Amino acid sequence: MIKSQQSAQTATIREIARRAQVSIASVSRALNGKPGLSDALREKILAISHEVAYQPSAAARQLISGKTAVVGISLGRQDIELRPYYILLYQHLTVALHQQGMVPVFFNHQQTAELPERAGAAILLGEAPDDERPALLKAAAIPFVRIGDAGEGFSVAPDDRQGLYEMTHHLITQGRRRLAFMGGELEVPRPHSRLEGYRRALAEAGFAECLISLPHRFASDSLNSYRYLNRYLYQEGAQPLPFDALVCATDELALGCVAALEDRGIEVPFQVAVTGFDDLPTLATGLTTVRQDIAEIAETSMALLAEAKAGEAPRHVSLPVALVLRETS
Repeated sequence: MIKSQQSAQTATIREIARRAQVSIASVSRALNGKPGLSDALREKILAISHEVAYQPSAAARQLISGKTAVVGISLGRQDIELRPYYILLYQHLTVALHQQGMVPVFFNHQQTAELPERAGAAILLGEAPDDERPALLKAAAIPFVRIGDAGEGFSVAPDDRQGLYEMTHHLITQGRRRLAFMGGELEVPRPHSRLEGYRRALAEAGFAECLISLPHRFASDSLNSYRYLNRYLYQEGAQPLPFDALVCATDELALGCVAALEDRGIEVPFQVAVTGFDDLPTLATGLTTVRQDIAEIAETSMALLAEAKAGEAPRHVSLPVALVLRETS
């Protein structure tokens, strides 16, 4: 009866250490099969852990293994934590890591140098042409996975190019002829995979491109695009619009555009179609967009991280996306 009650309890690494009258470090060596203990003491510790039905939680794994159980989730240089997409992705990643018995720790860009000291592996969000994180982690022999376009090491991303190609092609087949692409800092020399999909569809149709490059601001994408387009529409007045479709790089940009157009009395989608990318819950309601599976991105990240830890050859995984046609096109 007593044993049954003990088995139902949630044992901690400290509890095992207390019962065995040893240090936490000794329990760690016993549970991980490391040297430094007598056979008798190792057997005693393992017997106690079995007696209490010890199941190491993520926090307990951190106590046992130190930084080897910690996975740093690192943001890029830009203030991307403001984007709802990254908040949702972070939530999925933390759940997936906990299910694997690992401890997620958030790192902003200013804490990049601390990654090798505090984490045994890393997941990198965001991208930049001069991103120093991969080189830093490689030098410290820290396995990592990048969520974004294929780059150095292991990476996973939605098939952005194909998604924007299909969306742009869809708009063209619907009769749109003046399609403008809206994205952030398009002039910065770095891969713009969604822009590449837009350009490919326009080239096939023989149409000229129109780019709206928004500077980075410490505000939401929706507010940024609303301010830009509202200012543009005010300056142009009653002049004919140079576009009949806005192909936006994110759902947030698209929502800001819809609001600006409607505030100026321009009907969406009859006069101007507006499309996004991501299909974010709640935000994308009513918005024509490209859906990516954020949960699958998190799961694939876990699989790639396991391969990176095992020393396997790096690879990139491109996940399929799907058009979601709603009210704005």
